[in-house]
Formats: sequence, C-alpha cells, structure tokens
Amino acid sequence: MKLKIVTFLLISILAINAHGKNRAGTWEATLMAKHRGEDTVVSKKDTKTEFNENTGWGFSFGYNMDNHWNFAWEFAHNNPTYKAQYTDSDGDPQTLSHRSNIYTNNLNVTFHLLEGNITPYVVLGGGFAYTDSNVSDGQIYCSGYYYWYCYSNSFDSTDWTYNAALGLRADVSKNVFIRGSYGYQKIDMGSGSNKSDSNITRFEAGLRF
Repeated sequence: MKLKIVTFLLISILAINAHGKNRAGTWEATLMAKHRGEDTVVSKKDTKTEFNENTGWGFSFGYNMDNHWNFAWEFAHNNPTYKAQYTDSDGDPQTLSHRSNIYTNNLNVTFHLLEGNITPYVVLGGGFAYTDSNVSDGQIYCSGYYYWYCYSNSFDSTDWTYNAALGLRADVSKNVFIRGSYGYQKIDMGSGSNKSDSNITRFEAGLRF
C-alpha cells in the first residue's frame, strides 16, 4: 500500500504546473484514508493483544496561519481485528479473536518546509483515542416503558494519544490539494511497558477556501 501511495503522489506531482500557491490565511478540509500497521500490547497482567493492520477513514479541518504553519483537528476511525491471549479466573490460558473500533481525535501542528505548491512537511500532534473491544464486560442492563430491552457494555478505554509524521503536499489547483504522510502513533493505554505503538500512513484529498 505504501508503494501505491508514493507512486500516486509522484504521478500527480508531474502533472502539476509549477506555480506558487498562497496558503496564508486560508481554511482547509480533507477526507482521509488512514492505514494503521500491526501492533502488540502487553498489559500489567500479562494479557497480550495483537492488532492486525487495517485501513480506515477520517477527515480534518484546519487553518493556515501562513505558508508554513497549519493548525488542524483530525478525526479518524480504524477497526482492526485482534487476538487476545489471557489467563482466566481458573488459571487456564484463553484466546479470544474479535474486531475492535479505534477512534482518534488529534490536534495537529504542521510545518511546510517550502512556501510553494509542492512541499515536504512535518506533523506533530496529540489528543485522545477511544478503543472499544466489542466484547461484553458481563454486565447486563434492562430497561423499558412500552417494551423491555436489554444491553451490555463492552470493555473499552479512553486514553491519550500522540503522533508524528513526515509527508509531501501538492496544491494541484487554487482550491484542491493532495498530501500523503508516513509516521508513528502512540496510544498511552497505561497497560505496562508495551503501549500501543503503530506505524500510520495517511493519504488525503482536500479543499482550501
């Protein structure tokens, strides 16, 4: 997938007429394909969870302070499958396979190295992530007025997250741009020495206004 993204960016860049664009003082919004690499998390109780790679979606909304600095909010969703290995209350080893949901909200700061319409950039950001195992925590709740219904909560967690990436941006017209980046994301789950650490690849198409 990384090779496809790089190839697409290079072809798009070759098709652009080289003339400068003025990003300063403009807003922009993007739609995103976000690929999350494999990841393994080990808890303090020696529960080992292996997340498979997954491509999700997202969007961002930001403001260009000038031709170099951009400040943006980013939301993304990935739903990787996982395998958890743990010991039950009887001391017997167990294995569970399921699909999770990971939602991330980040405030990102981007620095564009060049002022022109084709520029490499650096991203640093932080925020919080909500991870849902989609496995019941065993508590059943029932309620109703005209009819009864029951539901169960799942094991979930809301944690701090941090990310950093290097990328390349191309403004293909006055209002349209594309960009791709490759980086790293940490979710501080508080689950022992092995936090959630994964490689992140983003490809975005955006509008500037």
